[in-house]
Amino acid sequence: MRPEVSEGRPRHVVDFHTHAFPEKVAARAAASLTRDYEVEVVAEPTIPGLLRVMGECGVDVSVVAPVATRADQVRSINDWAAGVNGDRIAAFGALHPELDDLAGEVERILTLGLRGVKLQPNFQQFSPDDERMWPAYEAAEGRLVVLFHSGQEIRALDRVHATPAAVAQVHQRFPRLVMVVAHMGGYQMWQEVRRDLVGRAVYFDTSYCHETDLGDEEFAEMVRAHGADRVVFGTDFPWAHPGRDVARLMRIGLEPREVEAIAWENARDLLGLGLT
Repeated sequence: MRPEVSEGRPRHVVDFHTHAFPEKVAARAAASLTRDYEVEVVAEPTIPGLLRVMGECGVDVSVVAPVATRADQVRSINDWAAGVNGDRIAAFGALHPELDDLAGEVERILTLGLRGVKLQPNFQQFSPDDERMWPAYEAAEGRLVVLFHSGQEIRALDRVHATPAAVAQVHQRFPRLVMVVAHMGGYQMWQEVRRDLVGRAVYFDTSYCHETDLGDEEFAEMVRAHGADRVVFGTDFPWAHPGRDVARLMRIGLEPREVEAIAWENARDLLGLGLT
């Protein structure tokens, strides 16, 4: 049951950045990622677990964004994504730079009814502007949303592949590619985000930008510098909780129209959702 709408709460909420795993591997995946990130999950990282949290927090739709760490995982991940895609779960597909026929898999992703793909260059060991990815970007231009991880990781890496500068190079070469850049353009790389991405015709998502990473005043300032019409709400579930993150969005001093745009309107327009 959807909770009562509190005063000032956005009419709808779309979480543009979540992760879930097939139930048979979810416990193992969660344990591995908890070990790597040193952060506990907030709920069971499965589709039923995500739907339960959505119901508790009044989230209408969540984008589930799987990542293929090997090329041979891509097709099976995309088949799974198609199987969970529905009214409340907008599942994205996966790609990998070592896949033989990237353009062909983009076509298959479209045939499966998926509306976007997720790329995690730090885990997939490639720079976003790697020429191997160009066939995928060309095939996806104007047809699929591409959600990029950008910036550092929760547990800092010595080498960051997913830099804001590399993402900016992709946008410069493929200006019609619909790009959503996670973690407000680059987790813990805010100076580079301001230099390379703020003001570009790309979207940011708000996922995993906690107060200790990006203070409320700086968060609001960055939203306004980039434009609330190019920011979408996201959490990075199961490592963050949508209830807490919606509350933060409402308290950082944005205008109601900006909150509505970020919480659901921009995502609705990007994904063609039937929210009014």
